[in-house]
Amino acid sequence: MKTVLKMAAAMIAVGVAVSGCATRESVEHAQASADAADRHAGVAMSRGDEAFGVANNALGVGNDAKTQALIAQQKADQANAEVAQVKQRVAYMEAKRKPHHRKHHRAAPPPAQDQQAPSQ
Repeated sequence: MKTVLKMAAAMIAVGVAVSGCATRESVEHAQASADAADRHAGVAMSRGDEAFGVANNALGVGNDAKTQALIAQQKADQANAEVAQVKQRVAYMEAKRKPHHRKHHRAAPPPAQDQQAPSQ
């Protein structure tokens, strides 16, 4: 049995050695493919970095626009508050300008009559 095991191990070792042999051309081809893949990866990395830079700039522009929009909203809210105050003042002034109707009027004194002495 030991002989069978030794023979099986030897056959497996020979099979691995034979199947593991590669020609010089196949190794060079594999190296060229790996080099090409490396170049493509470098180009992809460069384009990715460029896209990141563009996206980062766009984010900055978006944040600036958001800040300006918030400032504009605050100014609009302030203007609306001031308009409301002006409307209240106008309503108050219009109410003061209207004539007031008094419920109780005093009677005007009767007109004075000229009493002249009888002339003789």
